[in-house]
Amino acid sequence: MATFADFIQQQEDQDGVRFSWNMWPSSRLEATRMVIPLASLYTPLKERADLPPLQYDPVVCTKPQCRAILNPYCQVDFRSRVWVCPFCFQRNPFPQQYAGISEQNLPAELIPQFSTIEYTLMRATCALPVFLIVLDICMEEEDLQAVKESLQMSLSLLPPNALIGLITFGKMVQVHELGAEGIAKSYVFRGTKDLTAKQIQDMLGIGKSGAAAGQQPRMQQPMGQPGHPQTSSLSGNKFLQPVHKCDMALTDLLQEIQPDPWPVAQGKRPLRSTGAALSIAVGLLECTYPNTGGRIMMFIGGPGSQGPGQVVDDELKNPIRSHHAIEKDNARWMRKAMKHYEALANRSAQNGHVIDLYSCSLDQTGLLHCINSNFC
Repeated sequence: MATFADFIQQQEDQDGVRFSWNMWPSSRLEATRMVIPLASLYTPLKERADLPPLQYDPVVCTKPQCRAILNPYCQVDFRSRVWVCPFCFQRNPFPQQYAGISEQNLPAELIPQFSTIEYTLMRATCALPVFLIVLDICMEEEDLQAVKESLQMSLSLLPPNALIGLITFGKMVQVHELGAEGIAKSYVFRGTKDLTAKQIQDMLGIGKSGAAAGQQPRMQQPMGQPGHPQTSSLSGNKFLQPVHKCDMALTDLLQEIQPDPWPVAQGKRPLRSTGAALSIAVGLLECTYPNTGGRIMMFIGGPGSQGPGQVVDDELKNPIRSHHAIEKDNARWMRKAMKHYEALANRSAQNGHVIDLYSCSLDQTGLLHCINSNFC
């Protein structure tokens, strides 16, 4: 007879998921007493020899706020051809192609051992992936050179048709043009000012649909639907270009990037506009490719010391907040910074954009404020 441990092992092998606890807390009091919070590790695209890819679209819950997918944990009424969503308890009719469903003739997505299953979607292909690099140039020259070399190497690993862009920041924030030929051009923003997506769109001269001013705009996509950039928008957007078109220009641009030229007085920190740079990156993707899969990759070498999202001032004699200050709710800038990053996280999530933070420094970089805002 299989033990509970065997059952857990079987589920892990079947679904590629492992939880920190194998039992759900039975009460709110039990939940507060958990030493380790309830969490899971999931392996996407876990290989299984017995897993058949389904050559049709999944059946989804008809409730707009739910949209859960038909699965083995749903209650099924075979007589009336209806299934009940286990999340919202909405009763949903089966589509016409499920007319022959019965207890002896189940579709693959209702078979218990296929609690995880892969679909090959029949609809149009998804939009091209978008990668926006946001690079801190207030690093030591040696560290900055190492990051630049890694980024140059990673260009060869991206799909040739993927879109890529570059933003650098120190005291100022620079959004670099990748469509300019023969000369490096960038738009410079103050690092002390928080701009809305509309302001960024106007200042960069970007049309509402993602094409640059003076270029043919792409078709406007309905809200909530994945965007499908047209060819005109790919050539028109001078800040996000296909890798195969701008790889040489971007490689040269990365080679030319130097540490922030603004002088740093003795006993001072460099002025680092982390929050403003991230806000501009979020706004750029928001007004060019909304509701389209995109990824902001931010490389940070120290704490933000000015502008929105600031976590410390530029005086080295004033250390960044300590754990004791956080526990006593006595950390200056803490609440304001967390509010700023939380707003950016929510805006990105609503548009299907991911924010990756790569942080490395002997000093703290203020990452806590971002992690608490559900960044990746």
